[in-house]
Amino acid sequence: MKKGILCAAAVLMILLPGCSGGEKTKTVDVQKVAEGLISSVEFKDQMSTLNQDTAVKIYGMEDGDVVKATVYESTGATAEEVAAFEAKDEEAAGRIKEKAEQRIEDQRAGFQDYQPAEMKKLEAPVLEEKGKYVILCVSDDNETAKKTIDGFFS
Repeated sequence: MKKGILCAAAVLMILLPGCSGGEKTKTVDVQKVAEGLISSVEFKDQMSTLNQDTAVKIYGMEDGDVVKATVYESTGATAEEVAAFEAKDEEAAGRIKEKAEQRIEDQRAGFQDYQPAEMKKLEAPVLEEKGKYVILCVSDDNETAKKTIDGFFS
């Protein structure tokens, strides 16, 4: 009986660490993620990259939260945008995601009267937080955007 209890305890000691905290997010290069989205998703407008300081400023983020950022925006004729952020940690990623959500709201307010046709893209853009990474893609092709993002994290 004691051997059975000891065996069960030993098995639990081996298995329990694997159950805590879930899966660790894969490390990715946010520049490659953004470039992957630019090359796989069809955009109607010309996309231009912003430097990191400008991107952080536009999104209203704290410099200390962002390790690396790659952002592409359209000419302004469309709401199309790609943004990929690596945060210093998962807590900072949560704050970055909130800023990305605010950016979407700001874009909705700007395009509502200016280009109402663009509102479809802004209704439910792809915005994903994966560990310490936050990825945004505003386009007409959410399915391809999601598959592309998932491909980098699988």
